[in-house]
Amino acid sequence: MVRYSTMDSSKNLKSEASAFDRRIEERIKAGFIPDVRRAVKCDYFYKSFFRDPYFMKLYLGNEINYLISKIDKFSHPGAKVLEIGCGPGYVSLETARAGYHVTGIDVSEKAIEIAKKTASSNPYKDGFGSLAFEVSPFEKFEGLFDVVLIRGAIHHMSEPKIVIEKIIQHLNPDGILVCTEPSRERWRKQDAAQVALMRGLLSLTGNWYEESLGEEILEPNQFEEYIDEVYLEYFEQHDKNELGGQSPNDNSSEGPEILNSLRENLTELEYTNGISYIYRMLGGIRGPEDIAHKIGKFLAMYDKTCVDAGYMEPNSYFFVGKKLQH
Repeated sequence: MVRYSTMDSSKNLKSEASAFDRRIEERIKAGFIPDVRRAVKCDYFYKSFFRDPYFMKLYLGNEINYLISKIDKFSHPGAKVLEIGCGPGYVSLETARAGYHVTGIDVSEKAIEIAKKTASSNPYKDGFGSLAFEVSPFEKFEGLFDVVLIRGAIHHMSEPKIVIEKIIQHLNPDGILVCTEPSRERWRKQDAAQVALMRGLLSLTGNWYEESLGEEILEPNQFEEYIDEVYLEYFEQHDKNELGGQSPNDNSSEGPEILNSLRENLTELEYTNGISYIYRMLGGIRGPEDIAHKIGKFLAMYDKTCVDAGYMEPNSYFFVGKKLQH
């Protein structure tokens, strides 16, 4: 695990930016469109929800709508929103489409370039607020906002207490922070066993991208080994084919550490468990489109049902907090 701190040298920041530059360039070259409303099928993604527009909306679209619903609930119409770590801009774009005045910042020049290009061709104008993108680390960015929005960026930085203290400096006195972060530490072998079972059964029916998986894990010792492999995949947020995480600084801080820092620095307005496993399942489903989509919808329902009932542990959480009044 590489620990990236806000106090580290610019070299670490450049390596992080370079990794995201390369990643988005590869994706765009393969035909990826970073817009949940205009997404297209993209076989570059062998197991990610980005593979199919239906799956992208089922997971990412629902998550974005959930984040926006919290802005609707705890802020006000036309609020100024800063998204930190916006990447290619799909969250910022949807938030602006909801009528908010959004600024997205990221350290990746290529991601910001793509975000600007995608936004410039946006055909959904009704009720649009405004949208701007800028290449900048949040520590050096200036401005006050009604909302700071973060989708999975804090865990790329160590010392979350220092990071969050700096983030809330961008909030107006009555401003709120809306974020979601991984909580992979809560995931258990029992959860991995359920995922292993689902993948094995899908493989045996011809509905999983690894066609021979079901045959390969038929023996108890083989199945146990695969459970361990799945557990490690979800804990580290990448599998053996991905050769590392999203970037050199991925998983630099942990979910509980981030959550404690959020609760120390903000008045908690709402905390909600996220999903358990679906984000690393949807894109791996194969078969006729109508069948694949039904399977994906069912598995997404099962994920939410199991997390809500406590049958499976969540792999992420949502937090909304208000700036402390002094």
